[in-house]
Amino acid sequence: MKLFSFIRRKIYERKKKKAGISFPLYCKAHGVKQAERQGAIVQSKSGDRLQFVHVPLTAYPYNVYVYNVELNRVLGYVHKNLAEKLVTVFGKGFCRDGVIIEITGGGEYTYYGCNLQIFETMSAMNGMQNDIVHLKSN
Repeated sequence: MKLFSFIRRKIYERKKKKAGISFPLYCKAHGVKQAERQGAIVQSKSGDRLQFVHVPLTAYPYNVYVYNVELNRVLGYVHKNLAEKLVTVFGKGFCRDGVIIEITGGGEYTYYGCNLQIFETMSAMNGMQNDIVHLKSN
């Protein structure tokens, strides 16, 4: 079993290198202009736990939702280029941990947004991967 784990780890490291990513990753939430997502972002705060969940859609096979664990709400999604890299590294249906770094916008700006950090771990939703297929954007 140690040899199998070693090989899996080497393949994973090779995929990360090929995709050009290293952890933790920093990004912004996209698709935040919808009213329900704006409401979720306004209720969010720096330090809230997040999950980044691959939920393929017909027109967007690499769609990765940003899910606020504290609020049980979707805040948006990851930019398509980063989403494709994450799916390449972790595979279809992956789920990874993250955190909100800061809430941006509001005031003189029309919309709120948020800066995010993505980790390699997937501890917050262990054992719930079968429920991920039911995750919706609202």
